[in-house]
Amino acid sequence: MHIYAFANQKGGVGKTTLSMHMAVAAMQRNCQTLLVDLDQQGSSTYLYTGDAKYHRSAAMVSGEVRSALDLWTPAREIQPLTESARGFTFDFLPAHAGLDRVDDDLDAGVQALQRLRSLDYDVVILDCPPAPSVRQLAPLIVADVHVIPVTPDALGTQGISQALQLFQKQIRMRNPHLELQILINRLKANSRTNRIIADALAERLGKRVLPYVLYEREDVRKGLNEGKAYWQICKDSQREEWEGAFESLLEGVASTEDLVDAAEELVEVAKTEEAAEEISS
Repeated sequence: MHIYAFANQKGGVGKTTLSMHMAVAAMQRNCQTLLVDLDQQGSSTYLYTGDAKYHRSAAMVSGEVRSALDLWTPAREIQPLTESARGFTFDFLPAHAGLDRVDDDLDAGVQALQRLRSLDYDVVILDCPPAPSVRQLAPLIVADVHVIPVTPDALGTQGISQALQLFQKQIRMRNPHLELQILINRLKANSRTNRIIADALAERLGKRVLPYVLYEREDVRKGLNEGKAYWQICKDSQREEWEGAFESLLEGVASTEDLVDAAEELVEVAKTEEAAEEISS
């Protein structure tokens, strides 16, 4: 299992949009995929369910409907949604409007998210809130990869500076193997300043910055509302940028099903080679 946490202390950088695209990309690689919405605002929950009030519905508040909050209750079975009103094919654990009530105990948050390791998924994606709360810190302690979306502007660079300081001060000692990947998002094509800042990010932060730049496009959200990733509707060079970014993030990740198939093929190859050796001897 690979766990990806999409987190930045600045809002408006597109972490929910990118989390959704990551889930689609993983499914296209035949990976069993789960997206967990840890933000009580429920943006990815809305995109998955088509219901802006799902995360604060009466059924959700009463506990009748399962949510990410169940991770904090060991007695509650984790039951993700498996059918999306938008047509997404990955599984989903929706947000709960009361998620902020778990923000007072970091160790409990780590234990809650560790429960995800017991589930039968190849890829788990955590859509984290922008505030440096338990629901941002605990995912970074549990995750394998921290994806930091950044906009190429002054506020965006401030956000990434804060994220890197957080890693140095609070995360590194508890999760020294956490991989950092920075993804430049929402670049305005007609902004010279945006391009200069994007180049500076790549130059100064080196290979931590993915070699792909995603433009700000209104139809990105339109695609998600139709259950599609942007590369499925884009008709210009940005298609390759979007596909390339998520392929790069998923590099080295193989689905359990593909691994089983590969192992079975190896068994047949071994049998064939041994049989040929016996005949020749």
